Amino acid sequence: MQAVLDLLPDAVFCVDTHALTLCQVNRAACVCLGYTLEELQGMELGNICPPQDVVALTKRFDQAPDGEPSTMILRTMQRSKSGVATPAEWHVSQVRQPAADYWIVVARALPPVDRPETSRASQAQSYGLGLPGHDPLTGLPDRRLFNRRLARAMERSQRHDNYGFAVCFIDLDGFKAVNDTLGHLMGDRMLCEVARRLVGCIRPGDMAARFGGDEFTVFLDDLRNEADAALVARRILDQLQTSATLEGGCVNVTASVGVALSSADCQQIQDLLHRADRAMYRAKSLGGGQWAIFNKDIESTTEFIPFRP
Repeated sequence: MQAVLDLLPDAVFCVDTHALTLCQVNRAACVCLGYTLEELQGMELGNICPPQDVVALTKRFDQAPDGEPSTMILRTMQRSKSGVATPAEWHVSQVRQPAADYWIVVARALPPVDRPETSRASQAQSYGLGLPGHDPLTGLPDRRLFNRRLARAMERSQRHDNYGFAVCFIDLDGFKAVNDTLGHLMGDRMLCEVARRLVGCIRPGDMAARFGGDEFTVFLDDLRNEADAALVARRILDQLQTSATLEGGCVNVTASVGVALSSADCQQIQDLLHRADRAMYRAKSLGGGQWAIFNKDIESTTEFIPFRP
């Protein structure tokens, strides 16, 4: 097996998906990254690409429907032993075996990109997943993919009276100050960190998306009452209000969260998003770092102050 891999011109990694460590690499990978074979074997995948890209890739494989080809394309910043990060495209295939599951990664270098916005994303060390419908910076689904998921949920709710769901609209408080004082590069890194935390606090079947700028949305599947929505909103706030360490510095950011539950009198995507947006602005008007649920019965919002231990 090793002799065959060494004949390939592209860098190839075999990754243990349980430990997320390299279990086999070829000669081209050693040359590309500047490590010896012994140094690469057993190394954590996060040492040669941004950890948020590993998280995004793992989640995409977890969400892939059974029976569909389990191959993903990841555009990332590949880091060598010398610390130099260069853009690369990884073609990742999942191999399932009785003893363990593996990723086979074929890595190919990408030419430098001159567009300022793409350049800034690369400096932030996150190209995200190179898949249609995904945000190139954070790797989260984008607005259009999120809306398609929401449309399917609305269609299902019209067929099944006992099915409900909810939408969270999330806006970062004071994010402009991060860009203005620390620079856009640090702002991009903060957005990637927010994306990572959102992915970590939602359930299988839910979806977190970047809606644009510093706005994020979360689709909550099979959610039927305000009490369940309140638990999720509080969990999101608890995750986002924790300080983040970026480039050796500590950055504090909070968020305002608005929640809208599905209902029979709200059958359009934009109407439900508007309700969640109204609730978010209500939470922000209370000073930020809070959440609110849109109350359809009185066409207003009910405010809640997040739990703080």
